[in-house]
Amino acid sequence: MKPRNLKGEEVKTMNKTVRFILALVTAVSVLGLACSEVDAKAGKEIEELIEALEVGEPIYYENLTIIPVYSTCIQDHRHYSTLDEALDCGWLEISEVDGGSVPKVKVTNRSGNYIFIMGGEILTGCRQDRIVGRGVLLRPRARNVIIPVYCVEQGRWTYESETFHSKRNLGTCRLRAEGQKAAPSAQMDIWDRVSTINESMGLSSGTSRFQEAYESDETRRRISRVEKHMERIPNLYPDAIGAVIGVGGRISSVDIFANPDLFKRLWPKLVRSSALAAFCDSGRGSITQPDAIRFLREFHDRHYVRRSAIDQGFELYAVDSWFTGMP
Repeated sequence: MKPRNLKGEEVKTMNKTVRFILALVTAVSVLGLACSEVDAKAGKEIEELIEALEVGEPIYYENLTIIPVYSTCIQDHRHYSTLDEALDCGWLEISEVDGGSVPKVKVTNRSGNYIFIMGGEILTGCRQDRIVGRGVLLRPRARNVIIPVYCVEQGRWTYESETFHSKRNLGTCRLRAEGQKAAPSAQMDIWDRVSTINESMGLSSGTSRFQEAYESDETRRRISRVEKHMERIPNLYPDAIGAVIGVGGRISSVDIFANPDLFKRLWPKLVRSSALAAFCDSGRGSITQPDAIRFLREFHDRHYVRRSAIDQGFELYAVDSWFTGMP
């Protein structure tokens, strides 16, 4: 891994081959597995990913820092539909399970496309809004796939709609981290975090609805200013595949995707989420390019285990006692 200087560098188009999809968040799950269960091949895949990365120069806005991440060896050129695209096209149906079960929803892909649902995306409607706990890659025509979710609207348990829809929002980095940990206390921690966010934004909702944090006129204006400042990031180079994001002087999240196209289409949701996290944090300062490089290198020497994903693909988890996220 090395830094990439944006000034005067030639833009190169990379040859790409299909391999696998990977979204990497700082909420690396810690599993209590014996060392003998560690998957050596899984560790090799992470090493190859990290070694192919280049880290760009930071872009700052108040207490928010975004550092682009590029790949010198993009290995996936497949098209993936996003949650919002699939819902807009009528390809995806998301509904309650057995009339309503807080920790899970049912998903059917009615299209011939692969659909990627990112961990942390907000589902609106049905009996209460939910946040998706883990990233999901749905195969074409997948039916009745159960995915883990958490409630982000504590005070409602009445039908608002028969199926879920999307307001194109993503949970903050801390909410995403809690959902990915999948700990027994995650739901209470998520409710507490939603309350903290709403209070910091001066909101008082009868249902403690996370979505309201995005919806005030002032918040929309502030987010719009951040979007305009950061919207160019996926287009700086054709091999941009992710970003390291800092709030104050701390790294809050990292997302690395299969290919530049997927990163570009999910970027608006990621930048809005990052802006909201920054608004709710009083910490000052910023992170640097060397900070991002050191952080990503930490993933290189961890021990990993592979497990089957919810539908397609696989997931890699760190198995030693190490976790990074916003306190």
